Amino acid sequence: DTSITADTDDTIHFKIAGADEIVMTGTALTPAVADGSALGSTSLEWSDLYLADAGNIFFGSDQDVKIVHRADDGLRLQTTKTSDNSPFILSLESGETDIAADDVIGQIDFAAIAEATGTDANLVAAGIAAVSEGDFSASSNATKLSFRTAVSETASEKMSLTSNGDLFLAGGLIDL
Repeated sequence: DTSITADTDDTIHFKIAGADEIVMTGTALTPAVADGSALGSTSLEWSDLYLADAGNIFFGSDQDVKIVHRADDGLRLQTTKTSDNSPFILSLESGETDIAADDVIGQIDFAAIAEATGTDANLVAAGIAAVSEGDFSASSNATKLSFRTAVSETASEKMSLTSNGDLFLAGGLIDL
């Protein structure tokens, strides 16, 4: 009861167990119903995804979050909601089940990995990390933000903001 049919003009239906699973038209390859088919599985993953310049990836049944490819520039993460107080929220979430003191919970690193001069030029040049200040418990999640920069090294902490609001500078200098 599995077939590939072209019962409709310019449309191909892929049926499994008698039910439409994938529909192909001249301009789209879609699941037969919303939220109907997975692309890959837990054991059979796709390798690469190639999108054209200015390609978009939309999330949600109302496409309220999108990733936009900015040609020759990078990515733009965007919420399409226009109502008041509708920020874009990016969460870096650790799956770790036992956060201990000094564990990095999430981190953003900046590096110039293709810099042709190599060596120090290719190391992590800057970063921001959320670091636990102690063991997490039902009543504590104390965390500092660590700001890391480099001179001729992998970026290391030069400034931190603790959970109680203290700001520490490694160099001890504030120049205004």
